Amino acid sequence: RDAAERALAFFVGKWGEQLLLEQEGPKPVSESEGASKAQILEDFCSSYHACGGKVPQWSTTWEAGECSAVVELSLLGVPHKFAGAAKPSEEAAVDDAARRVLWYLQCPGYENAFSPDPRAAAVVGRDIPSPPANWANTAAEGCALQMAERKTALMRVQNKLQQTFAKQLRPGQGVWDWSYETDEEDQSWPPLCRATVRIPVAGKTFTGAWVRGQRDAQIEVCDLVCQFLNDSDLTRTLSKGSSSNELISESSDGALGSEAQEQ
Repeated sequence: RDAAERALAFFVGKWGEQLLLEQEGPKPVSESEGASKAQILEDFCSSYHACGGKVPQWSTTWEAGECSAVVELSLLGVPHKFAGAAKPSEEAAVDDAARRVLWYLQCPGYENAFSPDPRAAAVVGRDIPSPPANWANTAAEGCALQMAERKTALMRVQNKLQQTFAKQLRPGQGVWDWSYETDEEDQSWPPLCRATVRIPVAGKTFTGAWVRGQRDAQIEVCDLVCQFLNDSDLTRTLSKGSSSNELISESSDGALGSEAQEQ
């Protein structure tokens, strides 16, 4: 929902303001004769208000003997990426991607230079298709995306624990306690680390494998906690409305495993 609201604010609000500005004067047009479409796009973006004077950045990849180009540019302060179709040469790939962007920006002379595929999933599908797995194709973006996924993974497991044991948790009681071990002989960075989490309300302790970095060590243990939460015996036990003491008692009897360390 948050992403949808931000998208609406950008496409309706920001672009609405931009359209009003364009009504006051025409868009700039490149007059360079014989210039490539990539050069025309660069000239257009350097003087087009929505681009903020920033020129496009290009990257290309080869697969199965064909080249695909991706152009990144800033529109109203928001980074955008546009990909072209696979072509037999880098020049043709860049040309195709530039033509699509010139059409998208409705550069004079390119208003009809491209037509979206009417059979594409984004057109005929009811839901918006998911982006490609490598859409964040720079090292900085990739690292940022991985960090966000790791943080949300921990939050999801913590929320699931709180929901699962909502009736057993006392007011103000924490759902888990973490501790960490590091390999004192390891000289690399980040150092080898092993995490242990204790879940008092369930009488359970989980210890993960040795991995590099505290965050990854937590992720290893979270996988074990998820397996525990998905256990059918736990679901049946909680459905009876067992108290915290009853859960620990059953755990000691072997129904859930007594303070078992998963390694």
